[in-house]
Amino acid sequence: MRTITLLRRFGLVSAVAAGLATMPVAAHADGYDTPRSATAVGAGNTYAEGMAAAERRARQAVLAVGHDCTPGTYQNFGIYTSPGGGTWVFQSTHEAMCVD
Repeated sequence: MRTITLLRRFGLVSAVAAGLATMPVAAHADGYDTPRSATAVGAGNTYAEGMAAAERRARQAVLAVGHDCTPGTYQNFGIYTSPGGGTWVFQSTHEAMCVD
C-alpha cells in the first residue's frame, strides 16, 4: 500500500511539473515583447561625434518601427578614420525590446 501511495504522489508531482514546463509564459509581462534591431552608419569630426551619430541613427531606425522601446544595447565598430583624424565613421547596431 505504501509503495502505491508513493508512486501516486510521484506521478502527480511529475504531471504537475510536466504541465508547468509546457505552459506558455510571457517573456515580458510589461508589454515589451517584440525584439527590434537596426544597423546604421554615422560620421563625425571626432571619435565621440562619429560614434554618437551612428548610435543615434540606429536608435531612430528602431523607434521608427517600434514606437516605445527599452534603452537596449549598442554594438559599434569603426569603419573609417581619415588620415589625421578629421573624420570618424562608425557602424552601430542597436537592439531593443519594443511594444508591438
